[in-house]
Amino acid sequence: MTGIDYDCAGCGCRHEGADGSEANPWPLLDFPRPEALLAMGPWEQLTRSRSTEELCLIDNGRSVDCYLRGFLSLPVRGEGVELVHSPWVQVSENDYLDLVEHWEHPRYRGDFRGTLASALPGHEDALTAPVRVSAPGRLPPQITPARRSGHALGREAREGISREEAELRIRSMLLDDPGE
Repeated sequence: MTGIDYDCAGCGCRHEGADGSEANPWPLLDFPRPEALLAMGPWEQLTRSRSTEELCLIDNGRSVDCYLRGFLSLPVRGEGVELVHSPWVQVSENDYLDLVEHWEHPRYRGDFRGTLASALPGHEDALTAPVRVSAPGRLPPQITPARRSGHALGREAREGISREEAELRIRSMLLDDPGE
């Protein structure tokens, strides 16, 4: 494959031939809302949820489901580049409240368990993947697949993925984007 052309939501520019290098980075694989929120109708979203670009709460009728968004990176084997995702993770209510209370504190360090709440390309079963969420102060949380879960995503985080697979996943996200 020869690189990827895309319109960048971050800077508003057109990038051509992106190869994942620092000088010509790939697009961030962005997930604007958790899958549970996307599955709801507009009225349900309005009446049963509250969300920002980083946090989301959904009233499920019995309790509140808590979500946050961060960064999950997969290395490309044999290269110094990474495929970076910005997925949602479901965490416990106590962990969510702890994180929100300390969100702006630069010295805060939180470490939580969660489950992916975004359907990642290349992983039809991503919504079952256990993850670790590390909150390093004012920066967005870092999401790491749980090491001993046995989920393929954990293996990819340790061993990496091929350049071809990374580019296929990026292209699949760009095809799914109605703005493209």
